[in-house]
Parts: sequence; C-alpha cells; structure tokens
Amino acid sequence: MKNVLIISDLSYLEPIDESSVVVGGGNVYAGTYATTSAGPGYALAVVGASAIGSDTYTSTGANTTVKDFGSLEFSRAKATGTAYATTGNQTASSTIRSTSISFFGR
Repeated sequence: MKNVLIISDLSYLEPIDESSVVVGGGNVYAGTYATTSAGPGYALAVVGASAIGSDTYTSTGANTTVKDFGSLEFSRAKATGTAYATTGNQTASSTIRSTSISFFGR
C-alpha cells in the first residue's frame, strides 16, 4: 500500500519577506580542541574551532619547529584556537592553547 499525503488548505500561512528576521533555534555553541606532541625529530600540532549562532567567529593556528643543533635537538609544537558565537542576548566563547617542547641531547 502506498502512503499518500494530501494538503488541502494552506490559507493560514503567511509569506516571509526580507524584512522578517528568522533565527532558528536561538541556541549558541562555541568549542575548541587542540593537541600537541613533540619528540626526537618530530612535532605535531592539531587544532579545531567551531561556533553555532547567528553571528560566529572562529580562528585557528598551528606551528611546528624541529631544529638540529648537532649535539642537541629541539622540537616544539604550538596550537591555538578561538571560537565565538552570539544569537540575540546569548553568547558563547571558547579559547584553547597547547604547547609541547622537547630537548634531546645526543
């Protein structure tokens, strides 16, 4: 048997024009994630940021450095993330920073 949907009366609906502001949900969310790791010959930085709202802003940055000084090796990983969201009078924000540094002598 087939399911059939019949809509017979839409007269109660009103059109929405450009001057009508519709904000779905009204909830806001901001979240950040970062992890760093450094060791002999490697440096790893992972970062993420997410925001949900009518006005949102996200920013991420990752930087890794591995240097060999002959008898000394230096590894560094840095990760930063920022997320910000607003809807009406609700605001959510999140910031994270992570740094790993390693020195190894030979």
